[in-house]
Amino acid sequence: MRIITCEHGGNRLPPAWAERFASASEALQSHRGFDPGALQLARQLARRLDAPLYSATVTRLLVDLNRSLSNRSLFSEWSRDLRPEDRARLLREHYHPYRQRVEEAVGKAVAEAAARAASVLHVPVLHVPVLHISVHSFTPVWNGSERAVDIGLLYDPRRNGERAFCGAWKRALEEAQPGLRVRMNHPYRGVADGLTTHLRRRFAPEHYRGIEHYRGIELEVNQGIVAGPRAAWSRLRQTLAGTLARMTH
Repeated sequence: MRIITCEHGGNRLPPAWAERFASASEALQSHRGFDPGALQLARQLARRLDAPLYSATVTRLLVDLNRSLSNRSLFSEWSRDLRPEDRARLLREHYHPYRQRVEEAVGKAVAEAAARAASVLHVPVLHVPVLHISVHSFTPVWNGSERAVDIGLLYDPRRNGERAFCGAWKRALEEAQPGLRVRMNHPYRGVADGLTTHLRRRFAPEHYRGIEHYRGIELEVNQGIVAGPRAAWSRLRQTLAGTLARMTH
């Protein structure tokens, strides 16, 4: 089972909050407001893999769907000082419905994977875990320094399945498109706060045999490529979709 998600797919601002964000027009159009290219890539991956796609287009400046409730970045400078009842409304209308849809989909798939694993003798050979790809993009320059990476594959290094999968995907990408700069757990740590990190805790390996029924990979793409020549961005999307499809069939 494959599941694709995109938490920062757009910079949509519901009309009810327009006045509050009157000074945020520049931020809304930047990476602070959304992840450029992420939703387009997520849709292409979902089509190629024939996988369900769960995406959100409300701006992350309203509420960040990829952060836990305790994270200081859950609300931005424009929403952090809202009245408690208004923040609760944002969680009720945007955050909880999205997170619950994804968690329910993953939970159902994990239960099916666990049932299949319980029915076979050689689990390490025959077991196929749920693969969740969370699609994001990152700015090419951060704090004045260029990030020398095109693709980042974020995972939990303590999970053997995730580590092996990302290593194999990295090799497949570099072979399919020589010169592509692919790095693992860069430009962010795979265990930093995010939806995949939450779901790893929620669907931890079985204690009995240590089986990983869930693999959560955060895919990060350099926005410099997204904003660059159309042919280069199209080629990268095709490379990502093609290599992922071959690895998961």
